[in-house]
Amino acid sequence: MSTYKMETAPFDPRFPNANVTRYCWQSYVDFHRCQKKRGEEFTPCNYFQRVYRSMCPNGWVEKWDEQRASGTFPGRI
Repeated sequence: MSTYKMETAPFDPRFPNANVTRYCWQSYVDFHRCQKKRGEEFTPCNYFQRVYRSMCPNGWVEKWDEQRASGTFPGRI
């Protein structure tokens, strides 16, 4: 039997309010910036991925992935 540990994103003092939209967005951007700068094999980048996957609605992530692929993503990565 495998053990599965459920976790959510830890508190981030940059985003003290209950609205997590900015935290979601920033974690998504930070993950892709980290991978761009350090490479896909740099495992510390996965922290940001775990955060945005737990905080962001799947529809947003899918939309942002499509925008990055088409070159229309509004953020700086």
